[in-house]
Amino acid sequence: HFNTMLRVVLVGQSVFASKCLEAILENAADIAQVVAVYTNPDTDARPEPVRQIAAAKGISVVQHASLKNPAVVEEWQQLNADVAILAFVTQYVPQELADTPRLGSVCFHPSVLPKYRGGNALQWQVINGEK
Repeated sequence: HFNTMLRVVLVGQSVFASKCLEAILENAADIAQVVAVYTNPDTDARPEPVRQIAAAKGISVVQHASLKNPAVVEEWQQLNADVAILAFVTQYVPQELADTPRLGSVCFHPSVLPKYRGGNALQWQVINGEK
């Protein structure tokens, strides 16, 4: 049992990031607190599912068009996060941003990076028989 909760920033999008958020909330609630969720801005056609879940749980949601802005690094520093979880991130994440949390960042992506990236990464893995 930890004396203090790990402060987590989740960065991601789509259902993949939603499932990561749900897993943290359901399985690590006694050791981790999600202090913010960063996701892409909603589009008219599709709201970000991870935003909807985070908002319903009262977690701060930030939707920047780009993470390259130096103001984003300042935001992260103010969050005083212990770890960042990058879950299916399609935006460029500057190294300075990834290095901001005390324990660093962990990247989860459903495809084999950097070999398969982009809009059809999963489909090309299946087509090419990747395991």
